[in-house]
Amino acid sequence: MRAHDVALVIPDSPKYPFRELELTADWAFIRFHHGSRGRRGNYSDSELEEWAGRIEAWRERGDVYAYFNNDWEGFAVANGRLLQRRLGLESGYPRH
Repeated sequence: MRAHDVALVIPDSPKYPFRELELTADWAFIRFHHGSRGRRGNYSDSELEEWAGRIEAWRERGDVYAYFNNDWEGFAVANGRLLQRRLGLESGYPRH
């Protein structure tokens, strides 16, 4: 994958406990399915804080795209906005 600059999709779900957190390209794609420490599929603040730390480190190497899968109670939008705020991306774009 690295030889061809192909990004490995990084899934986050309790169903995938052995996922790789490796970047295989100069960009990354994270697919948030649902949290494991929050309630009813919601992400806990601590889970999003951990992900924010990873994303900040990865952003030094390239672009990072994150997708929150819509869940059965609509937590995806709030979880995405919280992660954006934590990363300083309230508008959806990096601050310069």
